[in-house]
Amino acid sequence: MDLDPIDAVRNTLKQDVEFMALLGLAPSSDPNLISSKLIAGMEPEKAVTGTTVPMVLIYEKPGRFGSNPLVFEGKFCLDFFGKNRDQLKSMFDRAFKLFHDKRIMDANFGSFLCVLAYDSDFMTGITGIKGYQSIFDVDYLRTN
Repeated sequence: MDLDPIDAVRNTLKQDVEFMALLGLAPSSDPNLISSKLIAGMEPEKAVTGTTVPMVLIYEKPGRFGSNPLVFEGKFCLDFFGKNRDQLKSMFDRAFKLFHDKRIMDANFGSFLCVLAYDSDFMTGITGIKGYQSIFDVDYLRTN
């Protein structure tokens, strides 16, 4: 897995004061605390419980090379976990404003326009914990 896109998405969320406030943090919060709320990967280190939410899992979905083999047509997923629908909607709405029809730029990564492809709630099977998923299409140059 190429971590540059995931790191760029995570850094974009981490640098946004409004999004971090929704997690009960600030961009300058303890890096270990931020890592427990903004998780690069499909599985958190700690179980999802009422004390560990809100949190966001950030990971890639399968993509493909475009007609130009230098361009990768990728997808990334944000799984939001929270205590109620309003909390999830606030996190999703802010992430939508940060990524939809925008370029993702980071020290080691740059993309073309990013577009929301899918969003919906999902069952967590955990009492008192709700889930919401968003998938974004993002094309970028692969340079490995």
